[in-house]
Amino acid sequence: MEDASTRNLSRRQLLAGAGAATATGLTGCLGQFGNKTKQSSNDVTLQARHFATPGVEKFYEKHAAKFEEETGIAVEVETMGWGNAKQKQLNSITSRDGPDIEEIASTWMPQQVQSDAWMDLGELGISLDGVYDQPTNVANYDGITTGFPWFWGPRGHLVHQGMLDEAGISDQPTSWDQLVEQSKQFKETFPEKHLFGLPGANNWAVTQFYAMFVWQAGGSLLSDDKSEAVFNSESAVKALNFYKDLATEYEVAPKASAEWDGPARDSAFINKRIAGTWSALNTVDKVVSEGDATRDSMAVYKPPAGPNGQSATFYGVNLVGIHPWTDYPDEAAKWLKYLMRPAVNADVASMTGFLPTIKSGFDQEQFSGPLYQKFSDEVLPGAKTFPQVIGWGEVEGTIKNAVTDILTKGVSGDWSEGDTKAALDKAVQQANNVLSEN
Repeated sequence: MEDASTRNLSRRQLLAGAGAATATGLTGCLGQFGNKTKQSSNDVTLQARHFATPGVEKFYEKHAAKFEEETGIAVEVETMGWGNAKQKQLNSITSRDGPDIEEIASTWMPQQVQSDAWMDLGELGISLDGVYDQPTNVANYDGITTGFPWFWGPRGHLVHQGMLDEAGISDQPTSWDQLVEQSKQFKETFPEKHLFGLPGANNWAVTQFYAMFVWQAGGSLLSDDKSEAVFNSESAVKALNFYKDLATEYEVAPKASAEWDGPARDSAFINKRIAGTWSALNTVDKVVSEGDATRDSMAVYKPPAGPNGQSATFYGVNLVGIHPWTDYPDEAAKWLKYLMRPAVNADVASMTGFLPTIKSGFDQEQFSGPLYQKFSDEVLPGAKTFPQVIGWGEVEGTIKNAVTDILTKGVSGDWSEGDTKAALDKAVQQANNVLSEN
């Protein structure tokens, strides 16, 4: 953990970067959380703020009432869209006012920790024992436990199993080569359809899919000490070329998929124009509710391995933390401990369409089916996420530019040998400039 002088300096830098517009906007953004008066321990109302994830407000309607009945502590929730969430949190951090409890975006966390935005849960007696290792590793940052990872969304290899059975494909693709070979077999039965498809250049998550290919190919995004970008390695070049070639050379995916956004991919999967994709389990909910599939007709596998022989998948995780300016740290800690009960953790995961972060959450009724058990047993062990470094948002932007450039060139016929390496070299140079400034 950094000393106080470092944290204060970082906060001054943060304030300077926010500018006058941020300062003038504080009153309006934070008015509902201002003017707190100290309440007795039996008459406390905690203010919580979360991203506007479908299901979160429904969860609070159910569980805030249960928690208040049990403890006498009320919890009120406000939701915020991703478009304004970063500024809202910055306003709270700079003014040292706002909600007691708030959801943490893991990629924003390093800078927020430097600005003393989160209490150390360990000092409040909150342990993450029983939580999966990967989200625990995210939560333990810079010597403190910043928050409780309350749900996560690893990507699995989701398929319409009935379509694969009809094509005589009984095994999951365990390698990139096998995925290509199975596509040829699939085309014999479904010549107008495709075995697989991913969102491409017009999807915000294109960097996540690229990261999966890089990891599967044995590459990394940053060096071991996280000081340099290395996503222009030979493995990383192979990864981006394979991503491109799925829709061009191999025809595993529709050619249009190289430029798909998320809804376009979802539509193709729902309507069975593609038989498989990589996504979180909330996509299964969408397919079942909007198409003619059932949970029994769908299956999930771990993604195939690349040239290095390892399966890897991306996961996103958000946490819930306590701000140090709260007047009610003990009461806030009680709420987080409530959220960490396996049945409650399973409930929020179920309501949001994601997965519980507590291992025993998979013992709950909501997660007793084969899809969930496959996720637990096969997919989660290979789950990875983006490096936690200050400036990652800008680094990810350079990756996105390179990936979308190559995918777009591939489907337009403008790609030529060497373009992929050149695009990644340029992006790495830009990324290293960002990393060196932080």
